[in-house]
Order: sequence, then structure tokens, then C-alpha cells
Amino acid sequence: MADQQKISTIWLLRYLKPVKGRIILLLILLLGSTGLQLMNPQVIQRFIDAASGGGGMSELLELAALFLVLAVVNQSLGVAVTYLGSDVSWRTTNRLRGDLLKHCLRLDMRFHNQKTPGEMIERVDGDVSNISNFFAMFIVQVIGSFVLLAGILGFMYTVSVPIAAVMTAFTLLSVLAMTIIRNVGVQSSSKDREASAALFSLIEERIAGIEDVQANGQVPYVMNRFYRAMRAVFLKGRKAWMLRVVPWNMTVSLFTLAVTAVMLLGVRSYMQGEISLGMLYLIYQYTQMLNDPIERLGDQVQEFQKAKSGMLRSRELLSQRTEILDGEEEWLPDGALSLEFEQVSFSYSKDKPVLQNISFSLQPGERLGIIGRTGSGKSSLSRALLRLYNLDSGVIRIGGVDITKLALPALYRRVGMVTQDVQLFDGTLRDNLTLFNENVTDASIMETIGQLGLRPWISAQPEGLDTHLSSGGSSLSAGEAQLFALARVFLAKPSLIVLDEPSSRLDAATEAMLQAGVNQLLRHSTGIIIAHRLATLEQVDKIMVVGDGRQLEFGSREELAANPDSHYARLLQSGREEELA
Repeated sequence: MADQQKISTIWLLRYLKPVKGRIILLLILLLGSTGLQLMNPQVIQRFIDAASGGGGMSELLELAALFLVLAVVNQSLGVAVTYLGSDVSWRTTNRLRGDLLKHCLRLDMRFHNQKTPGEMIERVDGDVSNISNFFAMFIVQVIGSFVLLAGILGFMYTVSVPIAAVMTAFTLLSVLAMTIIRNVGVQSSSKDREASAALFSLIEERIAGIEDVQANGQVPYVMNRFYRAMRAVFLKGRKAWMLRVVPWNMTVSLFTLAVTAVMLLGVRSYMQGEISLGMLYLIYQYTQMLNDPIERLGDQVQEFQKAKSGMLRSRELLSQRTEILDGEEEWLPDGALSLEFEQVSFSYSKDKPVLQNISFSLQPGERLGIIGRTGSGKSSLSRALLRLYNLDSGVIRIGGVDITKLALPALYRRVGMVTQDVQLFDGTLRDNLTLFNENVTDASIMETIGQLGLRPWISAQPEGLDTHLSSGGSSLSAGEAQLFALARVFLAKPSLIVLDEPSSRLDAATEAMLQAGVNQLLRHSTGIIIAHRLATLEQVDKIMVVGDGRQLEFGSREELAANPDSHYARLLQSGREEELA
């Protein structure tokens, strides 16, 4: 436990180091604010003693004016401390959010297949928000509370040792109790966050599939699951809250005993003439002030438990390691790239192979058409090529270089892919086409979209390339989105292009237009076209037929078409494209 605490502290300090200047300024302001809090009751004590002792009006007015000045300055310092504390917390935790998101984006697809978007939002933002809340007030509340406690107790020892001793005992017992039980709610708080993540995952999943939910009358089922998830959030959240307030309940009980003892001793001293009426007020006021930092410390113990569960979950996420190890090779030949699969086998899970002993090669500039039934492994070939997963065995070479030796940025610069699921982002048409790359010129964009037949559609938009697209692409038809994705890939000018079902959402006329554009754009690239429609493959050089993860045949398209015994020729003769569905 001690080692874990030490690691957490070191991990925390790494994020606090860049804002150490602001933390020092915050401490200075905090000391000034605490000092003023200690002075104000003493001004009131002098005012009461002066008034009860027959002091002059001028003295009373001076004390009143001093009190007002100190109150205004203290309030101003309080605002500055709160602002600076929040600034420190957001600067610190935003770095953590950035690190978490960057780390998640670098993890392999096996990890992402196990996590829903809703869960990842909760891990990257929800957990860190708990840490942020703790950071925002930790310095202000915890350090400020201890400084205020020290000031109150130090002054009280100059007034009355017995009263100061009672207040000291209350303080030490409260701090000791909170220290002992500070971790009592950490595990429950972690489970509370897990339940919240599950709820967000459910909501995200069902909203994403709203068409299927409504069309199949599944709204009652979804609501039933939602209520069960909400119940789990409520029950686990209630348990976590009840455990987190244990320190506060203990301090309230201790304070009740302490204030009773202090007031009895104070009244006794006043009755015996040992202290003045103003001093009795000061003792009472300091006793009340003593409770405030203790309560704030109790609140921070609760925040600490939530923050610690967030820190543990964040550290656990950052400890995840990708299976995809980056290579060091940056060089690839210029121009179109050759491609070679040598005895490639791959599986998403060990007991279910997806690709088995796939071997073929393409020369630079050649085009390969891949056909096969749904689930035969066609799309898995592209995922293996782009290193979204590790191979079980075998080697893939691009431009004669083993892809495991290549640096991933070098691989992605030269290989482009259009997937069946088109992702569009909240931004302008230009941003979506260039993926926010400001180096791509409008002239290059218009030339590419013209080849794909999108120029009339973009010209018809009210603001052209500056037209705003909503996230998810709801403003585009399925066919337009697919053409859009093709334009995006070709603007990057890759040397090897993978088109996964490029015409699956297009009508015959649009497909013909697309085919002409693809033929022109593939002139300087090696191409792989995965398709169900045989018409899509009329311009390829090679054909590979796959089935059940195996390579059934590979060869020249013309030779396979001329061979009546080939799988490809039988498909052409039958004209029944549904056999591939």
C-alpha cells in the first residue's frame, strides 16, 4: 500500500510540475487570505472591549473601518485563490486528458474492440473530472485549512492553555480519524465510476443504433436495460457516498464535544474575571472557525477518495500496452509500391482463425480484386496490411520492406484505405476532405472531387468547401459519403490503396462514374479492391478468391476468366452475384 501511495504521489507530481509557478503564487495568496481570516475576529474583539469599556467614538469608527477594509481585501484574495486554484487544476488535468486520449488512440484494435465509446468517454473525461475537482481545491482547502488551524491554535495558547489544549485534542483526533479511514470509500467509488461507464456505454450504443431499435420495436427492451443500469448507478453511488461521508460524521461528533468543553471553560474564565467579554467572543469565534477547516478537510477526504479511484483507473488505462510494436524503418521506394503476402495467418481469437496461409504478390502499379462470401476474410486482409492487428504467422512486405520493420507513420503515409464505414467529422467540407491538413490546396481538392463526380454537388452547397458538416455525416447520403471518403484518401496521394467495397452504397449510374474516377486516380498507385459486385473488378489485373479464410485461387483476371474450371469463371458465367452475399 505504501509503495502504491508513493507511486501515485510521483505520478501526480509529474503533472503538477509544469504549473509550479502558479502553485507558489497560490500559496502566497493563500497565506495572505488565512492571515486576514485570523485578524478579523481580533478586530471585532477589540471593538467589543472598547464599546463595553466606554471607548471613544473615534476609536470605534477606526476599528469598524479597519474591519471593512480587511473584509474587502480578504474577499478579493479569496476570489483570486479560487480562480488560481481552478486554473491549476484544469491545466494539470487537461494534460492528463490529452495523455489518456493519445494513449488510447495508439492502442491496438483488440483493446478498442473490448471497449465501447461510452466507456472510453467516462475513462478519459469522467475519471479525470474527479481528479480535477480534487486538484482545484486541494491546495486551497487542505493547505489553507492546516495553516488556519495552526494560526488559531497558536493564538489560543497565548490566551488560555486549557482551552487551547481542548481545541488541539479535537484537531488531532479529527485529522487522525480522517487519515486512518481516508481509503474506506476508494473501492466503492471505483465501482461507482464503472457503473456510470456502463450506463454511458448503453446510451451510446442504443443511440447509435436508433434506426434498428425503432424499426424492430425494441424501445421497451432498451428502456428496461436503461432502468437496470440506472439502478446499478444509484445503488453503487449511494454506497460510495455513505462510505465517503464517514469522516465527516466523525468530525461532527468530535466537534460537538469540543465546542461544549471550550464554551464551558470560556464562560467559567469570564465569570471569574480572567478574560474580557471581547475575548470570550474571540474564543467562541475561533472555535467556530476551527470547525470550518476540519469540515473542509473532511470534504477533501471525500474528494480524495473519488480522485484516487480516478487516478487508479487512469493509471490502469495508461499501463495498457499495444500489441503493435512500432518499427524504425522510414524509407520506402518512390512511386507505386509492390506488395507481398507470404504464408500469412491471422485470427481475432486463438480458437477461430480468420486467414490461413495467404500468399500472393503484386508488382508496383498492379491492381488486385478480392472476392469471396461475407465472412470469408476479405476485410481482414486489409486490417492485417495496415497493422491494425498483429499476424499470427507469416510476413507482409510493402516495397520489399517487412511492415513490422516500418515506422507506423511511414506506413500510413504511403498506404491509404477506404472502409465500408465512412467517418465524417464536425467541421467544414474542406476539413473533412483534407482531415484538417492545411497544406492541401483548394485547387487539388477540386481536381480530385471532379474526377469522382462530386464537383456539382459541392458547387451546389451554399458555402462551397466552407460548408459545415455535422458529425456522423447526416447531411450526406450514403453514396455521397462513400465518394467523399474516396476523395479524402486520394488527396493524400498514397502509393498503395485499399478500397473495401467502394461501390456497396452506390447506384449503377454513380458506380459507373466512380469507376471512371478510380481508374484515373489509380494510375500512379498499386490498388486492392475488395468487392461483392463483379462489375467493380473489370479493370483489375489480378483476382484472388477467398473462402473460409483460405486462398481458393489467385491469378490474372483474364486467365481466370478464360479458365472454365476457375471459381472466378464460374461466378462470371452464373451471373449470380448473390452467391457472394
